[in-house]
Amino acid sequence: MDRSRTSVVAIPTAHRPELLALALEKLSAARKPSNLEVHIYVDTVSESRLREVEVVRDLYFPEAFLFLAPPHIQAPSGCWNILNSIKHAAQFADEVFLVEEDVMVYPQFFEWHQSQEGVAASCGRKMRRFESFPWYTNPGSCLRRPLLDALAPHINDEYFSNTIEYCKRFPPADWTSTLDDGLIRRVIQEMDGRWSFPETPVCAHQGFSWYGILDIYANKGGNIHQRVARAKEILSSVRSSDRYAQDFEPFLP
Repeated sequence: MDRSRTSVVAIPTAHRPELLALALEKLSAARKPSNLEVHIYVDTVSESRLREVEVVRDLYFPEAFLFLAPPHIQAPSGCWNILNSIKHAAQFADEVFLVEEDVMVYPQFFEWHQSQEGVAASCGRKMRRFESFPWYTNPGSCLRRPLLDALAPHINDEYFSNTIEYCKRFPPADWTSTLDDGLIRRVIQEMDGRWSFPETPVCAHQGFSWYGILDIYANKGGNIHQRVARAKEILSSVRSSDRYAQDFEPFLP
């Protein structure tokens, strides 16, 4: 395979297939390069949850490839699946678009990323709550070959077993996180790489912290079709000014 002629969207997913459905819906509507593959990476989940992911894939993006994670060492906050999704996708392409299950891309998403030259990574947006935060962030990003090669050796069980201790081998950082995008930032700095942000977002990170937890944002029970409908209802009514949704990002293409 000629990796230079292929791009891959890596979608790590686990416990929110209803959000995955909405992410795939937006991805399907985006203007896509002709050489694009979409890979859905399912973390270790129950058989019933895997069946739901398959239904979502078949309905919303049937040409996507589906990969199931093997049993693996545990790491916080989906870190293992996010980083291993990138590592696996990098075998097939020289640019990997990281679109987590709760990231909704705008129609111009790919066009903007592919206009960014000479950067190790381009970010799909700045964090809405911390727009002055100048560092790389994962949601809706694009990682390119030099960064993919530099990052891959660090995606290992030693890192996942103790991310804090592992990251001490890098120079002191201006941020605290040692999880997935915290590691990626350190690797970019170590390789003296650069990253870029769009003037206006080309995606929205909509999986706010209290989604599915607080009663007013609950999405439990029913079949997958009912939960997709409920997710649409929640995301269309919530506001980032709401007390328990301050990390919510509206979809405003």
